Amino acid sequence: MLPRRQRMHISGIDTARALAALSVVFAHLLSPSMPGLTKYIFTGHPAVIAFFVISGFCIHFPFRDADLVATTFLKRRFVRIGLPTLAAFIWAQLAGIRAYNPIDGYILWSVVCEMIYYSLYPIFLPLSRKIGWPKMILASVVVSYVIVLALGSDEYGNAHIYGAGLNWLVGLPAWLIGCFIAQHYRSGMNLGSIWLWRAGTAFTASVLYWATINTPAGYYLTMTPFAALAGGWMLAEASSAERGHAIQAMEKIGKACFSIYLIHAIAAFELEHRGLRNPLLVTGLALAMVYPFYRYVEKPAHDLSRSLGRKRSSQPTAL
Repeated sequence: MLPRRQRMHISGIDTARALAALSVVFAHLLSPSMPGLTKYIFTGHPAVIAFFVISGFCIHFPFRDADLVATTFLKRRFVRIGLPTLAAFIWAQLAGIRAYNPIDGYILWSVVCEMIYYSLYPIFLPLSRKIGWPKMILASVVVSYVIVLALGSDEYGNAHIYGAGLNWLVGLPAWLIGCFIAQHYRSGMNLGSIWLWRAGTAFTASVLYWATINTPAGYYLTMTPFAALAGGWMLAEASSAERGHAIQAMEKIGKACFSIYLIHAIAAFELEHRGLRNPLLVTGLALAMVYPFYRYVEKPAHDLSRSLGRKRSSQPTAL
């Protein structure tokens, strides 16, 4: 069994979170005003798929050789993301952003997927110990493609138009890939130049963004293969950080990635509603508004989630 407390934090993962979160922000707030092909530099959905891979990794890593107390795990996870999500949802509704909702809205669709993955993890874990993650990933890939091929997509090839009941199944391969990587992760890996991984992953995401808008090869067809690349990039970030090349600013930003994801669109709406129209200014101020939300909403929720069950259980917490 792993020495739990010594191995719970892996440097580099927060950098991956930060880069993914910032890509979503820039895709939403900057890309619409950018000219020509430059509008495809920043991507939203591929970054969310990277989040799913990272989430699967972070959830499973502490439990790959440990027992899971389902009730404690679920309480911690739902407090961890549920309270910030509720706060952001209330803010959005007060601001009049009706599209910010967990049923058919943007942003929260992926949070619903995450909550479903957390709910099923107490089933996934023992199942993986019986049949292995590869078989589970293969089954999830088949189910995902059956859904998207049977139902098709919209004119933009989106992969999150299937509603709360099916979106999680479409994205499940990415989350399980993260679990598989966590199961086999070992320190001391060297995956080569981190800048090549970053550039290659970002370039691929941009090409797939262009393709989903301009060709029949939409996100609904390409995101599952992209998840494998995102997993390699995540490992490369961890490997680079382990060799002493972590970007400390990105590591700090990554700790607030959930707040960045949750509120950037709400903050931008509030700023634009008050007459600000410059995309760079709106983006900068929206990011500045993240810190108070993180400090007074997300971090307390995170601290509370870590404290739940601590006296009754030595169960590790997710990364």
